[in-house]
Amino acid sequence: MNDTNKYTVVLFSIDLVFNEIIRRILDKTGTDAELINYTSFSDAGKISEQDKVDLIIVNDEIIGTSSYELISVLRLKRQISCPFIYFGVSEYDGERKALMTGANFFIRKPFTPESVLDTFQGLIQLKKEKA
Repeated sequence: MNDTNKYTVVLFSIDLVFNEIIRRILDKTGTDAELINYTSFSDAGKISEQDKVDLIIVNDEIIGTSSYELISVLRLKRQISCPFIYFGVSEYDGERKALMTGANFFIRKPFTPESVLDTFQGLIQLKKEKA
């Protein structure tokens, strides 16, 4: 994207409270962030490698399949190369699975909004440096 202040974030989550928390954190980044909310695996078909998506956030609960499979499909079949952040609990080796399927970051629940904001701002800075 040419405009380093525009940021498109796709969020896969069925948790409305989580979605609102993420929206509020994005508002604090000082960017013109567009948040697109999806709830199910079938929504993955709406994203293509030509889309200008800067970040994909996957919550551990989605409709239709495991969130790990969602990441794998977007990475391998759809060839989506933007950063992925996976939010989940560390039970059952969740962090390992998320990273092995293609997530760049794993944020363990419960989390502090400040730590998530730091991660977002770091990714925004990387985007600006690449521009």
